Amino acid sequence: AMNILMICARVFGVLFCLYFFLVGIELMGTSFKVLGGKGAGHMFRDIPNGLAALMVGVLATVMVQSSSTSTSIVVALVSAGQLQVRPAVPIIMGANIG
Repeated sequence: AMNILMICARVFGVLFCLYFFLVGIELMGTSFKVLGGKGAGHMFRDIPNGLAALMVGVLATVMVQSSSTSTSIVVALVSAGQLQVRPAVPIIMGANIG
């Protein structure tokens, strides 16, 4: 009985953490809509090709020192509609390289 209770507690904990992660991503996307306006999206939208987008991802990761942070920022920009998925893919790949 105690073993089942521990398993249920772990499952609940994982779901709880996942919920707050998704809420955080949603809040980040909303904040980019409100605070960033169209400026943040235009900064990434005008990248001419995939190689340049890859380098932007590497540079962003080097500046922030965290690939998770730069990836989350790009995901929030896509979620807010400030950045299309097509240029976001090489940026995220560059973030993982950096």
